[in-house]
Amino acid sequence: MKHTRLRTQLLMFAATLGMAVIPTQAMAHQVQTNYFINSQDGDSLALRTTFSNGAPLKGAKVTVSSPAQPFSKRTIGRTDDQGRFVFTPDTAVSGDWEVNIERAGHQDILTIPVNEEKIDTELMAQTGNTDVHYASSPWAVVGGLAVAAACVGLARVGSKKSI
Repeated sequence: MKHTRLRTQLLMFAATLGMAVIPTQAMAHQVQTNYFINSQDGDSLALRTTFSNGAPLKGAKVTVSSPAQPFSKRTIGRTDDQGRFVFTPDTAVSGDWEVNIERAGHQDILTIPVNEEKIDTELMAQTGNTDVHYASSPWAVVGGLAVAAACVGLARVGSKKSI
């Protein structure tokens, strides 16, 4: 009888702990990158990355890959306090340049088509946007409490039968 109660309590503890610490994907706010040709020089692309609520993605790591060497990072930098980054591609290297902006699970990837003359903003594309956050879900805690309550109820029923 004592072994059954101890087993039930251990099961209750393990279930509660397991449900509380299992990471689940949390809802996140998206990031988006706006871009425009820099009016001062006409050759560079100004990017501004923000969260969906308009707050800037500060200090995000920015890597740029050229079409000539897609697996080699050509430019590495960070967005400023306003989420801005300026990029000037080498127009001698035609093709699709890739800009990857990333910070703490937030990511935006842009494809920048460049020809011998200029950046072709009409063909630019957003090729990836991810927001991955893992956290303990409040529903996991609720589920853990429900399992714990059920185990306590079973323990009480078992102890009443033995009296």
